[in-house]
Amino acid sequence: MRIGLVRHFKVDLKKNRFMTSKQYNEYMKKYDVSEVIPNELVIDEEWDTCYCSSMSRAITTAKTIYHGETIITEKLVEIPASALLNMRIPIPYHVWALLHRFAWIRNHTSQPEGRKLTLKRINEIIDIILSEKSENILIVSHAGTLYEIKKILRQRGFVGEKFLKARNGKLYIFQNK
Repeated sequence: MRIGLVRHFKVDLKKNRFMTSKQYNEYMKKYDVSEVIPNELVIDEEWDTCYCSSMSRAITTAKTIYHGETIITEKLVEIPASALLNMRIPIPYHVWALLHRFAWIRNHTSQPEGRKLTLKRINEIIDIILSEKSENILIVSHAGTLYEIKKILRQRGFVGEKFLKARNGKLYIFQNK
């Protein structure tokens, strides 16, 4: 079985280098509803089915790169993010992102969804995908979700390209041994 992972196209939204907690939370809300900038990736003929996040940026990407059967699911949505601390002093965006990741890993109450719930929903959709009769499955999702999917696939005997943060609109292929 082959599984292709694609992160949605680049989001058409400019971010400030420094943000307060309120600005970070507002940016994350805008990011979730912003349009994407398509690239040239089209991969129709290689895949039997596509599973796609229910977020608009992933749906737009999936419809652009794949024209076969697409199953849209909330189980592939991005890990929701919010500021860990309430700060009026602007700090770098990347620090907010690290704080979010730390809070998410620790299942902190500041986060809309903790690590346990995220991994539960991702494992549920991976179980469904692996039970499919299809040999070639495409998944269109988001950076954080794809990172966790990659780890789950490796635990289940798949091999594929390594990535820390999936690039927008790039295909990563995993195959079971």
